[in-house]
Amino acid sequence: MINRRLVLGTIATAAMLGASHIAFAKEKHHLNGKDLLGERIKKNGKHKIHTTGKKVDVFAEVNNGKVTAVTAAGMQVKKVRSRQKLAETSPGLTLANMQVAQADLYYYGYWVYDDATDYYYWFPADYVIVDGSWVEYTA
Repeated sequence: MINRRLVLGTIATAAMLGASHIAFAKEKHHLNGKDLLGERIKKNGKHKIHTTGKKVDVFAEVNNGKVTAVTAAGMQVKKVRSRQKLAETSPGLTLANMQVAQADLYYYGYWVYDDATDYYYWFPADYVIVDGSWVEYTA
């Protein structure tokens, strides 16, 4: 004979497991930091580059033509790099895939995140200070 508590416990466990996959699904937004910053790369200081979906302002700190940090109130930030170009240049514009002679080409991004969303602000190597603190981006 099947125990009613066992059946109800199994149903509750299955429902919680199903809901946990939904709760951990994060939105990922890849943005072109170079385009967002624009000509302000030439001015030292803290510049607003974006506002997240939760109305949090994202700032890039520029010193001598290089982005030294990205900050957002209440959100964590990590530095990542990737060989894959993840930010679009213009909406709807697809560039032809070209082979680059330089084998050590990386794009550098600041990963701004919280529990629900991930924002990546990608910059070319000449916009950031390249050192050993950048970790590999994993999708």
